[in-house]
Amino acid sequence: VNRLPILHIDGAEKIYVHVDKCFSIHESHREPSVEFFHPGPSPWRHAQEWAQIAVDRPENTPLPVYTPEHDREPATDHLSYALGVALGRFGPSGEGILDPRAAPGSRDHALLASALPAGILFLDTTLDAQDYRDSLGHPAAAPLLAAWERHGHAIAPGSDLRAFLTASGAKGFFELHRKMYESRPIHWPLASEGRTFVAWVTIHRWDAQTLRVLLADHLQPTLTRLDGELADLRAARDGDDKKASRAAEKRLANVLKARDELAGLIATVEQCAEKGPPGAAAKATAKAKGKGRGKAAAKGEEAGAGQEREVDARYDPDLDDGVMVNSAALWPLLLPFWKEPQKWWRELAAGAGKKDYDWAHLAMRYWPKRVDAKCQQDPSLAVAHGCFWRYHPKRAWAWELRLQDEIAQDFRIDEEPYRGDGGSDAHRTVFIADHVADGLDVIKAEALRRIRKRKRPIPELRILEPGFWSVVPDECWALEEAIIEKQESDFRLRAPDEPARAALLAANPALEAKRRELLESLNPTDLLLGGDDDEDEDDAGDEDDDDTDADDADGEEDDA
Repeated sequence: VNRLPILHIDGAEKIYVHVDKCFSIHESHREPSVEFFHPGPSPWRHAQEWAQIAVDRPENTPLPVYTPEHDREPATDHLSYALGVALGRFGPSGEGILDPRAAPGSRDHALLASALPAGILFLDTTLDAQDYRDSLGHPAAAPLLAAWERHGHAIAPGSDLRAFLTASGAKGFFELHRKMYESRPIHWPLASEGRTFVAWVTIHRWDAQTLRVLLADHLQPTLTRLDGELADLRAARDGDDKKASRAAEKRLANVLKARDELAGLIATVEQCAEKGPPGAAAKATAKAKGKGRGKAAAKGEEAGAGQEREVDARYDPDLDDGVMVNSAALWPLLLPFWKEPQKWWRELAAGAGKKDYDWAHLAMRYWPKRVDAKCQQDPSLAVAHGCFWRYHPKRAWAWELRLQDEIAQDFRIDEEPYRGDGGSDAHRTVFIADHVADGLDVIKAEALRRIRKRKRPIPELRILEPGFWSVVPDECWALEEAIIEKQESDFRLRAPDEPARAALLAANPALEAKRRELLESLNPTDLLLGGDDDEDEDDAGDEDDDDTDADDADGEEDDA
């Protein structure tokens, strides 16, 4: 499939159609694929073998008969799919990936309403295996329980669903899920240090309220239940029934331990939700608090050392930041299952070297001063954080004109207000008003770029903004003549305030006659389209002498 044919292969079209069909079936059964619908057997391996035989067959012989042969999907595929259905990632009847932002009244919105609220599966291992007072008792978890009933014996003999979902390493679900998604898992297990309490959350339904929902709907009610159980156990321990007293005493120690572990989880969730993960103070804080924070905090001391946030900020993930960055800010909650986010937080906090993630929205949330300073120096970072017009207006103007040619005539680089400013509209207006000469330099450079691109003259260049003809009509006229001389053909600069041209000509009648003479004197020849252009063009996109011009900024085109 990935090779380009050099020689003609008889029956190539039939081979391709068949292989493509088998690959589509394979992808529809492979969960990480965007074409996934539901688990199922795959014909892909056998189809490739058949295609190789078909390609290698002797000339003038018929295509070999294709006999369908499928590789059975592992039992874990069905459990993984059922978890995805419960969390609201997939439709329950093969509808595929659901849109978490589906509009009310749509199919996906209705399916999401039947999934676990907020995409959270909370598991409480203090409960007996058949006690479903955690999320396993929610109607949305029914497909998950059914999948375990059918496939659990093949996945983890002798275990129960809750135990499998809360186990770490090769004995648990997360390691399987992590490998399935090539170390970029989409369901994250937020856990207490001993994994007594685990909340599976799917990242595609995550928002700024998710951790608050986890606290309010799951963790705090569980803490209340444990406090009530502790009160009952203390009463039984202090009662007259010695047998009940001994049983209560034994149970009391376990519940106390679980209660402290849950309290530690609540404290960590609150910190990550409202402030951000621990930094340099993690070691001292862990020692001071002791219970409930011990192991997890101790393991995080190295990650926290010297990595304080500049500011506290609510955790509000952005899918564009990706799995690495978004998980890094939850490293204390993920540490019992997943070690890498701790390392990624360290790299994110350092903000330097090859592992520099300051392009991420999350970096701006926790280190706004550092990232803002970089935006002032690096246009690509400014684009990422919506301050391109604020810090690099000349370059933004150059790219806007270029993209109006390459994308759409009405294209604008629109940016929301940044730190209280007026956004792109305000900065564009100020740039044109205060830097008319720079603006015209950029227009000239863009006109010359378009000439070279098309390898022929251009009759006009149309801009969307007023402020040139009405302010410096003589310079606009001179720009037109410079382009006319360059391309040896007529040229017009079109703009909303171009009617000011008439006033210029009325005040200077000789200009029009001179333009006619210029046009009549032209002797069009092949344009010098591939060589160097004048310095005005080269400098048009520059912010200063060290910058590169907009026309030569192809390396930055993807960023812009």
